[in-house]
Amino acid sequence: MSTILGQPKVYTNVQAARALAALAVVAFHIGVVPFGQCGVDIFFVISGFIMSHVAPTEGHDFLPKRLIRILPLYWLSTVGVYVIATFKANWLNTTTASVEYLVKSLLFIPYIKADGHWGPLSLNGWTLEYEMLFYLVIAVSLTLTRPRFATALAVAALSTYSLTSMFIKSSNPVVDYLGQPFLLEFCLGVVSYWTVQSLHIQRISNWYWLTLACTSLAAMPVYFMLYGAPSGLTRTAVYGLPAFAFITSVVAMEVAGWTVRSRIVTRLGAASYAIYLLHPYVVGVLKKVLTMQADLSSLEGAATAVIVVAVVCVVGDACHFMFEKPILVHLTGWLKQTRSRGVSRT
Repeated sequence: MSTILGQPKVYTNVQAARALAALAVVAFHIGVVPFGQCGVDIFFVISGFIMSHVAPTEGHDFLPKRLIRILPLYWLSTVGVYVIATFKANWLNTTTASVEYLVKSLLFIPYIKADGHWGPLSLNGWTLEYEMLFYLVIAVSLTLTRPRFATALAVAALSTYSLTSMFIKSSNPVVDYLGQPFLLEFCLGVVSYWTVQSLHIQRISNWYWLTLACTSLAAMPVYFMLYGAPSGLTRTAVYGLPAFAFITSVVAMEVAGWTVRSRIVTRLGAASYAIYLLHPYVVGVLKKVLTMQADLSSLEGAATAVIVVAVVCVVGDACHFMFEKPILVHLTGWLKQTRSRGVSRT
C-alpha cells in the first residue's frame, strides 16, 4: 500500500464535507431539506476514513484521544438537558429527567425512554453511540493485531456484527439496536481510505473526481424524491455508498492539489461537531422567538431559514472556539504529560 496521504493532518476538503454534512442535518431539522438526514451518513463515512488514518500512528493513545474529542461537549450538553428537564420540563417536548437516563446517556448505553423512543438525553447523541462502538472496536483491534491491520480487523468485526443482526435477532434489544447497518458506513469510510491510498491519484483527472463528487451528492436527493426516506440496509446503499464516493473524491482532489479555499467553510467544518450536537436546542429557542416558520416556498420563510442557519453556525462556532477547542488543547497536553511521566518512570 502506498503512502500518498503521509502523516496525519487536517484535510481541508474533509473539513468542508463536515460543514456540508452538519448544515444538511440542520436544514433537515428545520424542515427545509427533507433529505438532509444524509448528513449523518456522510459523517459516519468521514469518521471511518479519519480513524483509518490516525489509528495506526496513535496506538494506545487512540481511545483516550477520541474520548478527549467527544466527551466534554457531549457531557456538557447531556447534563444541560438533564438540568433543564429537572427544573424547566416545559421547555422540552419529550425529555424526562431521570438519573438512570442521565447515567446511560453519559456512558453511551442505548435505552428506550418512557415514551417508547430510544435515548439518549441529548437529541443528536444517538449517533455518538455508534461512533463510540466504532472507536471501541478499533481500540480492541489495536491490541490484537499490528496497527496497520487494526482497521481491517475492525471492518471484519463490525460487518459481521451488523450483517448477522439483520438475520438473527438477539433477545437483547440493545444488541439489535447497535447492530443496525449504520455500522457498515464506518466500514465504507475505511475502504475509502484504502482506496485513496492504493490509487495513483496523479494519473486520474481531477475533473473525474469532481464529476463523481457532484454525481454522488445528487444521487441522495434524487432517490429521496423518487422513493422517500430510506431505512435499514437501503439507507446504507443509497446514502452510504454515495457518501463513500463523495469522500473518496474530495480527498483525491485534495491530494492532487484541489482544495477548498474558503476560510468560512473550513471554520464551519472545524465547528461541525458543536453545530451538529447543539443545533436542536438553538433551533428550539429560535422557534419560540421568530414569528415566521422556515419554509423555502415563500420569501419570508426562506429568510427565516437563512437566519436560523446563520445563528446556529455562529453559536456552534463560538462554542467550538471558546469551549471545545481550549478543552481539547488542555486535555491533549495533559495526556502527553501523563504519557511522558509514564515513560520516564520506566
